[in-house]
Amino acid sequence: MAPGPIREYSDNCLMAEVCPDLPVVRPEVILGTVPLSARQAFIREVSQPDEDISLAAASLRYAAEEYPGLDIVLYLGRIALLSQRVKASLPGPGRHGTYDAIHAINTVLFEEEGFRGDTEAYYDPRNSFLNEVIDRKLGIPITLSVLYIEVARKAGHRFRSIGMPSHFLLAAGQGTSEIFVDPFNRGGLLSKKECVAMALRGKEIPREGFAILGRRLLPVLDKKATLRRMQNNLKQTYMQSRDYMRALRACERAGVLEPDDWRNLSDLARVLTELGRFSEAVDSLTAFIERAPAGSDLKLAENALRQLRELAAGSTPHRPDNPS
Repeated sequence: MAPGPIREYSDNCLMAEVCPDLPVVRPEVILGTVPLSARQAFIREVSQPDEDISLAAASLRYAAEEYPGLDIVLYLGRIALLSQRVKASLPGPGRHGTYDAIHAINTVLFEEEGFRGDTEAYYDPRNSFLNEVIDRKLGIPITLSVLYIEVARKAGHRFRSIGMPSHFLLAAGQGTSEIFVDPFNRGGLLSKKECVAMALRGKEIPREGFAILGRRLLPVLDKKATLRRMQNNLKQTYMQSRDYMRALRACERAGVLEPDDWRNLSDLARVLTELGRFSEAVDSLTAFIERAPAGSDLKLAENALRQLRELAAGSTPHRPDNPS
């Protein structure tokens, strides 16, 4: 039997014949070289300029850390096949608009395939892995949005990621023609006013200008910011369940995407402390204190840092207070 990388390359070539729009995924082993780890492959993917990053490929790359041997080409092919079905249901280029594309995508994903938001086990970590979302046809807003974006992109349509404070949407069009799509709720359509009202959760609309309010509550996220939010979701889920090794991996991937994220540095210090890796926790908490915004109350963090240094030196048996 051919080794994994050669099989992956063969599968990719075969899939390219079936799905010519499928992006080439480079084999992880070239004869005479050392194979990349899942983390290294993720770093390589997200080190590209933002416009060149494939959200699907990057999502599957980080999933491969938790699912060793994950066939990334297979899942990219499944996304491409969904996209082909969307494309086949639409008139040719120039003969259909955004609403036609949304209807076609919604039909394939939600009516024919049965993808839906997981309202029963929202915080199940499987909902944050694109391979699981594709297999189970269940997900949270951000992973369903990533799937929607990638299916749409391969069908020739672009959607913007909208990172609401407690939800995730997509947007298309500009100005008065701008429309918002909610993949978690079967691709339902929303106006900007409805989105702002959703973000405010019944609170009175502030007096600030609606345009300013929209930008604040409905920020457009680039691909790295979207992937960072996915890592933050996983990190919080794993920290709550005390699965600190997996939380550590999510923290580290978030750090790859934004090394100076002071909140992530605080979480990383806590996770490393729980794992008994006190010297590394000292480094992370020190970096957190250095990068925290001016005016932050750092008394707890500074006290925790003193305790961590004692732990690292082996002189104190107890763990420090939560630095955050």
